[in-house]
Amino acid sequence: MVVALAALSLAACTARVEGVPDAEVVRPSLTPTADQLPKAGQCTDTGLEVLDCKTGHEAEVTEVGELDGLGGEYPGDRDLRRAALPACRAALTAYLGSADHDATRLRAHAFWPSRDGWAKGDRWRVCTVVELKPDGTRVRRETSAKDLLKAAGFGTVQLCATTSPGEAKDPGITTCDQPHKAEAVPGVLALGSPQDPAPSLEQVNAKAAEHCARAVTNYVGAPREDVFASWRAFGSQAWSEGYTSAICYAEATRPFSGRLWGLGRNPLPA
Repeated sequence: MVVALAALSLAACTARVEGVPDAEVVRPSLTPTADQLPKAGQCTDTGLEVLDCKTGHEAEVTEVGELDGLGGEYPGDRDLRRAALPACRAALTAYLGSADHDATRLRAHAFWPSRDGWAKGDRWRVCTVVELKPDGTRVRRETSAKDLLKAAGFGTVQLCATTSPGEAKDPGITTCDQPHKAEAVPGVLALGSPQDPAPSLEQVNAKAAEHCARAVTNYVGAPREDVFASWRAFGSQAWSEGYTSAICYAEATRPFSGRLWGLGRNPLPA
């Protein structure tokens, strides 16, 4: 990832962070045929077996589609990710009702055929949404994620960080009911298309600084000296896989409990 930090004055500094987003890709050992695949809105666990969404489940299908333009030979993981993940991220936005999923613990995961299935002509992809705990393991949900971010569900899956998202390689993601230093805010910034060249750090900063300052002020409800805007954006490898956004954070000058959402000019929580 690439990270950046700016105060509301729009001064910025940047640092490079290794790694790519955690978008899990699963290749089943026994490839199902197209008519055996789950449908959008159905729930699963780590595989493709359909479960009742009212019981505990780890994933929910957002879209079933085709992989195009990859040729007859089984592609490498990088090419498959580039083909599947941008479409799955777009499906996630449509399914949740908002592009703000990058500011939450909801993630797009993808399935595609095994090598044997590919040789038989299978070209399907199955896109799912999963909710991750701060340690990266999956939450077993008992309710549907459909339109979750269109309603009032953002705060239930919101990203919070124990250290500075703009300075730390690992910001220490936590649930927002635990002490934290920063909260991801609605208003994820689209920086371009996966087909575009990945922007430089300077280009990311130029676009994110004013946008995130405004998003944080709207989120908090008033400008403050002890809360400022920071942001994180993804690097060039992740860019080609559809990670073309910058996530804005409301960052406080010290750790706190409680929430910054709608705080206004009230004292910073203890």
